[in-house]
Amino acid sequence: MEQEEIVACLQQIPLFQNFTDRNGVLELYRVVPLVKEVTYSAGDCLFSQGNLSDRLYYIVDGQIRLTRFDREGQVFHLGDKGPGDFFGETGLLVADFHDVTAEALAAARVLCLERIEFAELLEQRPRLQRRLNLKPDLKRAYTTPRFVWLRDDELPVFVGRRHWFHLIRRIFWPLLILLAGAILLIFLLDAAESTSFLLIIGGLLGIPTSGFLAWRIWDWQNDRFVVTTQRIVHIERQGLFRESFEEGALDNIQDIHEVRFGLTANILNFGDLILQTAGETVQIDLTGVPDPSYVRDLIFREIDRHHARQIALMRGEIREKLEKRLQMEPPPPIIEALPSLSQKTSILSLIGGALKDYLFPSSWSVSEDKSIIYWRRFWLPGFMLNLRVFVPFVTLAALGVWYFSKQFGEATEATLTTTTFGLVLWLIAESTLFTMLLWAIEDWRNDYFQITPERMIMVDRKPLLLSESRRETTLDKIQNISFDVPDIMARFFKYGNVMLETAGTTGKFELKWVRYPQKIQVEISGRKRALLEKQRKVAAQRRQEELLSWFAVYDDLRKKSQAPIDSGKSAADSPTGTMTTHGEISL
Repeated sequence: MEQEEIVACLQQIPLFQNFTDRNGVLELYRVVPLVKEVTYSAGDCLFSQGNLSDRLYYIVDGQIRLTRFDREGQVFHLGDKGPGDFFGETGLLVADFHDVTAEALAAARVLCLERIEFAELLEQRPRLQRRLNLKPDLKRAYTTPRFVWLRDDELPVFVGRRHWFHLIRRIFWPLLILLAGAILLIFLLDAAESTSFLLIIGGLLGIPTSGFLAWRIWDWQNDRFVVTTQRIVHIERQGLFRESFEEGALDNIQDIHEVRFGLTANILNFGDLILQTAGETVQIDLTGVPDPSYVRDLIFREIDRHHARQIALMRGEIREKLEKRLQMEPPPPIIEALPSLSQKTSILSLIGGALKDYLFPSSWSVSEDKSIIYWRRFWLPGFMLNLRVFVPFVTLAALGVWYFSKQFGEATEATLTTTTFGLVLWLIAESTLFTMLLWAIEDWRNDYFQITPERMIMVDRKPLLLSESRRETTLDKIQNISFDVPDIMARFFKYGNVMLETAGTTGKFELKWVRYPQKIQVEISGRKRALLEKQRKVAAQRRQEELLSWFAVYDDLRKKSQAPIDSGKSAADSPTGTMTTHGEISL
């Protein structure tokens, strides 16, 4: 197509409706080199439901039929698109997932504009970006912030905070005290002759109150709820002192209760959302959510979209395999369930008596094939907890060395026995404290956490092989994952606790005092999703092979029923007495 024709086609799309003046047309001419013309034959699929939506489509010629699966597997025809129609504005700007399947009914010619190239152009041309006509829903999706913990195939669909009324409740009394103090100070300044003392008193009282007020606002600002295409996340930061992260997969949520307490909540439209899984409540604190009905419907919509995508992807896989079977290609081998990896209980050995490796063991270690990760408790919290032993040991050692070196230097025959006896008692006390210190160090470093592609394992061992306990669960049983950075020291040294809520009798797993808790949470969450995806593929593969086997048997029986009758035999000689030339087999 000519450039003028492409510009005319783009101007028919609402996204580019603000590009009709001279400067707008010039901007569209910068978009033209990115537009590709694609031809489809009848029956070709432009995209399938569940695939990543990453481009804008404009139909020049032909007919495109749109269909979709719901979460129950029923197919709905959404109508046909013809010349002048378009779809994919959200995919062009946000890269969401397709909720429909588009198939050409006849030969079709389509213009395509891909997201990655268009995004690069928008960065280079801010004027172009400002002219885009974004619908409210599209603008909300386009301006939704991205986070570093998002997976490659995960998109945020909602990011919000607690309702502003919660902020008012938090700052009401500090703000009231600050205003009352300011009014009183102004009144006293007018009446007093000397104002220096009053200004000093006002500053001493006003600065802490203002700081507390700013802290409350900052704390409210840092508290966020995030709904993505795969999970629900609650992020809470308390300045530099504490950080927590909670997540729950959409797969596990079965029901959502909306609760509004009091007249204020109903008037201002905020409330709490309680997420229910199979028999349990998801431990995510969705309290004070603005417009809870909208958020609840949004979560249910994403759950439905997720289930529908899974069904559509499974149907697509079945279709591909049937097409290969009809083309007489050999069927792919059945994928067997992945075997469990052998659980090797190994810890960092004391190599060569190296003091550094013993006192400061590595927080992370990975197997050679990178399939197994070992996490140990960070040494610093253990050191702080055992200061009650370390400080007396070091203090007594220093005092003993100083005292007995002085005593033996000045000792006489009369005092030598007493000094020696004291030295023996000192050595016994030091040996006892040293033994207690070694026990504490060994007890701290003996425990470890292990993750494999399928399982999560916690091992708690006492020194000298006195006891050992081992808890483990499969990753697919994990319902919720959260981490907590408890204080400013933990924020500075990057350690904290990771909590796992599981379904069944295994209960709660807590990985305490581990290094980089957010990184561990992301690792566990990613491996859990990878395992669920593998299980889904294995189950789908088995179902598909079963269906293909049924079709193969049906095809064989149908061919036999259509075979011609031998002329040397009468119909009566056949086992059934009669045979039709075109028999039908009903399964």
